[in-house]
Amino acid sequence: METILIKRGYVVGLLLEAILFIFLYIIEPEINEVFRYAARYSGRLSLGIYLLCFFFFNQAYQKNISLEITKKALGVFAIMHLIHLFFLTFSIYLNEVPIIPSRLAGGFIAYLMIVVYPFYINKINRKVYHLVYFYYVGFVMLMTYISRIQGKFEGANPEMFHYIAMGILILCLVFFGIKLIGSKNSSFK
Repeated sequence: METILIKRGYVVGLLLEAILFIFLYIIEPEINEVFRYAARYSGRLSLGIYLLCFFFFNQAYQKNISLEITKKALGVFAIMHLIHLFFLTFSIYLNEVPIIPSRLAGGFIAYLMIVVYPFYINKINRKVYHLVYFYYVGFVMLMTYISRIQGKFEGANPEMFHYIAMGILILCLVFFGIKLIGSKNSSFK
């Protein structure tokens, strides 16, 4: 997994997003639905990559090893999540979904952190700043799933996936947090 990520991570991420979009374009007759589903499923891909990033960070911190793999995974996550933003933006536009600015602020900050953090990860020496990134992004994802479950997303009914994803996300946040807090390491090689 690590070798694929290091050598071909960006290509694999872009290919997954392209295959998703092409598949939806072929099976869905209306372009607005193509973008709605592309946003939905690319977001699910992003959740998986985010959890992988957090796992790699946790491993690097516990073993006091280089953050090279984590940084690469975070770069892939940033690119894939920007593609998700592209799909989401077009879905909102094409489906004429009303925008509530107060609900966008938290997501905007998370997107900014997702894009900027890979460039600064090696310069950050204090564990708390890394944790702010992972827990804030995780919290925003968690709030998205809670909103979906509560039916607050227009055009997207709650699905079993939302409950499962929310459960997995909570478990990972708690598990990785316990492991990181218990770790004695304070720096990376």
